[in-house]
Parts: sequence; structure tokens; C-alpha cells
Amino acid sequence: MNSVKFKRNALSALIAAGMMTLATVAAAQVAGGGATLPEGLYGKALTATTSTTGILNKTAPGTVASPGFNAYVGVGSGAGKNSFFQNNSGLLVVGGAPYYTPAVTVDYAGSDSLVTAAEQTGYDTHATLGKTSFGRLIQVPVVLTSVTVPYNIAGRTSLNLTSAQLLDIFANPAITNWNQVIPGLNQPIKVIYRAESSGTTEIFLRHLNKVDIDNGTATTFVPSVGTTYASVVDVTNTSKYIPATGSDGVVAALAANPYSITYVSPDKLGAPLNTLTPAQLAAKVVAITRGTQNLLPTEVNVTAALSGINPPAASALATNWGIGYVASGVSPLANPSAGYPIVGATNLILSQCYLSSGDNTKVRNFLRQHYNTTDNDAAIAAGSFIKLPANWRTAVYNAFYVATSAESVGYPSICTGKGRPV
Repeated sequence: MNSVKFKRNALSALIAAGMMTLATVAAAQVAGGGATLPEGLYGKALTATTSTTGILNKTAPGTVASPGFNAYVGVGSGAGKNSFFQNNSGLLVVGGAPYYTPAVTVDYAGSDSLVTAAEQTGYDTHATLGKTSFGRLIQVPVVLTSVTVPYNIAGRTSLNLTSAQLLDIFANPAITNWNQVIPGLNQPIKVIYRAESSGTTEIFLRHLNKVDIDNGTATTFVPSVGTTYASVVDVTNTSKYIPATGSDGVVAALAANPYSITYVSPDKLGAPLNTLTPAQLAAKVVAITRGTQNLLPTEVNVTAALSGINPPAASALATNWGIGYVASGVSPLANPSAGYPIVGATNLILSQCYLSSGDNTKVRNFLRQHYNTTDNDAAIAAGSFIKLPANWRTAVYNAFYVATSAESVGYPSICTGKGRPV
């Protein structure tokens, strides 16, 4: 074979291989991202070509089909929800650049921040990017999580604080030194907070806001609940407040600043929660004092916070499927009567209909696998998350997977001829 012909054949083979690779990626593509809290659980996108393995993009064992999702792009709950509601994959960024080039359909979002009434209405009434084109909006809780409060104080092997003390430390501008909270510890307080929109921030502020309300004083340090810390709390004292981006950024800033404190998801503690002894856990995070108990974010204490919070009817709006959501007033999870008090769920936000039968099947496979098998249990524990109570798992499965449910993903009489595009 002459060299010209050889080069031409080799080039053709490379092009064909590249086209096959692109076709494979496209065929497997269920794209989305959002909250950084569950990115390790879901299968985090590291670069445009590499990722970790998680419950969304893994090859499932045994006879259970692979969910078939692409790597999960952790950008924060706010950006994740915006990418889904705007169908804008350009907001799913890794390393400063969009993960998807060219752009793709955003099939879902991950969010620790609950769907709001305004987002529900916006979706339901949007002429092209909402219910008319894509079917109903679906929000399902995936796992329970705590928000832990790590500290970096030399020589401390435990730190017990009440919720009122946490409020002072994190939000009272008059509290700037540890000796105002812990007698004898004469060091400036450094508070590390999430700079960007974050569902972890929403869960944390939800608790502090309720504690602030319960104080019943005219001074309000956390006047509302939001996903951006600096939009709620006065952080103008830059000697006290240090912003950081993402969960990993928060952990790094905590380590770099002696006598600092922060809030972060439990998967960032360096080891799974279920592998840490109480003493080891106490050396990492604050135990929250309630009455005579000093409560750490263990599985028992987190699950206890959900006592009496039950799933809604299958036909309820997506907003009502957020654990602890209430249409008006304060969430019962803001300061629960029992258990560790800073608790929430991380959620997936979906549309009911997908034009691609392959995408429809993959989304449904995930719902079946996660809510009706034990396949993901080990990954949930390894990520320091907590499996949903049985009543919630059954309710999600029956509403959004069982084929006879009119709320189920891909329900034929609703979804025929419409759905999120390929």
C-alpha cells in the first residue's frame, strides 16, 4: 500500500472512530447538573472528558439497567435550576468553560434548594419551555442530608454550641471574638461562607432564620431565607467574613484560616459519616446542644428530624414534593422538634415528558433503581447521605414510575408527541 493511500485510510478510520464516539455519547446523553452537595454521589464531571462514577452514570450491577446519565456538572443549585428552566447548557461549567460544546438539552437539575412557587408558576405558564411543551414539572427528593458545621480551633477535640450561639457566630455583627461565646478563647472569629447561590446555604439559613424568629427580639440578623449568604447576612466586616466558592473551596478556606468555622455538606468531612466514631466526628464538627443533648449529624439524629413529615398526594405540584415545603409560613424542617436541627434533602428536578424514547427510558430506569431497589444504598452511605424513609421512597416510585400513574414519566396520553427535545 502506498503512503498516500495509507494516510488516507488512516484518516478515514480516525474520522469514523470519532463519529462513532460522538454517536455513543449522544446516544447515552441525559444531561444535567446543579448542586455541589451531591456531585460525588451522582458522578462528578472533573473535566470535559473525565468524571467520577456515581449513581447516575454508573453501570449498575446484576440485571439492573444502567441509568445512562452523563457526568453530573456541579455548579450550585441556583445555576443548575437556571440551566434547566432556561434549557441552557452553557450554564453547566467546568474549569471556567461550558461542559457541553456544542450546546445540548438540559434534561434535569440537581438542587438542594426547593422549587419555589414562582419557579413552579413560571414553568407552568411558559409558552415553549414549560408544561405545555414538556409535561408537568417533577421534583423528587433523592437522599436526606445534614448541613454540618466544621471548625478549625487548635487544641479543641469537641465543640458544643446551641443554635442561638450559631446564630450569633454566623450572623451577629457584634460577635467578632471567640471569647464572646467560649470564655477564655481570645481569638478573632473567622466565618467561611459560600459566595455563590447554594442549596446548602438555603438549608443552613432556613435554620438560622427560624432561630432568629424564635428569639423574638427587634434585632434581626437573618431576616429571610435565600440561596446566597451575602444577600441575607451582613458580611461587610471582611475581618470576620471570608467568601469561598463551592463546597471544596469552603473546606480549603477552613483549613487555611485558624479559628474559623463554616457550614458544609457531610460528604466533605474527609471520611463517610458511618465510619467515624462519635469522638472522631465531634473533633470535626459542632455538636448542637438541644436541652440536655449534644447532637451530632448521625443517621439516627438526622432521620429523627423528619418525624411526622409525610409525602403529598401523587398529583401534588412539584413544590409540594420538597421535603418540608409549606406554601406559607415556616417549614417544619427549619427547626424540627427532634433530632439534629439542620436537615434537608437534595432533589432532582425533571420534566414528565422526553421526546427521546431513550432518554425517557433512562430517566425511568433511574427512578426504578433508586426508589425500588437497594442498589444505591452503599453509595448513599459512602457519600455520608441518608436513605429516604420507606414511605417517601414508595410514594415517589408509585407517583412517577408506575406506568398506571398519570403523573409518571412518559405517561402516554400526556407525553405522546411532546417532551424535552433530544
